[in-house]
Amino acid sequence: MSLSRIRSGFWTIFLTIAITPALYAQHASGFMPLNRLGISYQKSMGIDLGFGAYSVLFGHKKASFFDMSLGTEAVFAKQFALVPKLNIDAGVPVWMLGGLTVGGGVDVGWYTDFSTNSLRITPKMGVTAGSVIRLYYGYHAYSRMPLPEGIGRHRISLELNIAAFHDFKIGL
Repeated sequence: MSLSRIRSGFWTIFLTIAITPALYAQHASGFMPLNRLGISYQKSMGIDLGFGAYSVLFGHKKASFFDMSLGTEAVFAKQFALVPKLNIDAGVPVWMLGGLTVGGGVDVGWYTDFSTNSLRITPKMGVTAGSVIRLYYGYHAYSRMPLPEGIGRHRISLELNIAAFHDFKIGL
């Protein structure tokens, strides 16, 4: 996958996600200082912690969402790594899935194991339960090769999106 293709795909996803909330009346929005706790698997385990997010719920029954957040991922591979990152997530309900939402987004981070570093872009898709619990599949694209040892391109992540609680008047 070429870097120009990754950039093109990133900007397409980013602009689509950025414009979508403007198409609906916003019903609830807010800032959460601690917004996400997650675990991931990518040939090794990782822990994801979000430090702050702006979240918007909109649409019929406030079932659609858009979040932008800053956080970091700790990866426990052969060599410990940190990935400070910007997360952009959005989702819309699918009537056939009941309370589930189809969601996706992109993580843009700086992978470092303190001896090497690389820009890492991870487009992701999956399902969410009311935007609170999210199960995503992501594909890592690194700006430098080879891949970090003990980390693959494919990632499965399970996140608890604490930012979704702002609609219940919890937090700021």
